[in-house]
Amino acid sequence: MTSAIQYQGRKARRAGSEQRRRAILEAALRLIIREGVRSVRHRAVAKEADVPLSATTYYFKDITDLIADTFTLFAEQAMEEVIEPFRDQAFAFIDNAPANLANSPTEHAAMLDALADMTTAYVVGEVTNKREHLIAEQAFMHEAVLDERLRGLADLYKAKQLEVLVRACEKLGTGQPELDAELIYGALLHLEYEMLASPERYDQSGVRRRVRYILSLLVESGQR
Repeated sequence: MTSAIQYQGRKARRAGSEQRRRAILEAALRLIIREGVRSVRHRAVAKEADVPLSATTYYFKDITDLIADTFTLFAEQAMEEVIEPFRDQAFAFIDNAPANLANSPTEHAAMLDALADMTTAYVVGEVTNKREHLIAEQAFMHEAVLDERLRGLADLYKAKQLEVLVRACEKLGTGQPELDAELIYGALLHLEYEMLASPERYDQSGVRRRVRYILSLLVESGQR
């Protein structure tokens, strides 16, 4: 997909070997989701993957390579299966909206409402149906702070999500679309974290109210 996606461990030479290598990475990711990054040890991963201990040490002599490759696989899959499909859906909606929203307060408000609905559905859907994905994402972004090998991939991962927000801000006519998109992204990350930590504090209407408020603030600031 991109030069930013670089695996660190020993490369598989045959299809069967690649399947085993992938099984090891998927097992490591399950451990991370259940018990955290520091639970990843050769013996624990081998047991989770149901492979000999020698298999994990063959592909990953260094445990940090195993962790890095686990998050590389996660990010690659997440971009292809979660982020890019949502991006394509959002782009289609945004690009089909009226061109001059600023000239029609009614259509402008309708666009804000629709974007708030779409974003809320995405966030709530992630927390409700893809909780493990979000836990892995939080762990991945934290690990990227510690492991410079993951930073380029983390930047790409973030950029894929920001594309949608920048396009939406441009359509809404906010003051500085790229900066505004970063503010929305940061707010959504925080909201997702809060919903993971304390799911009982948020329902869909509460999430929607927060998302709509953030969008309104940015649009109003751009019109001053």
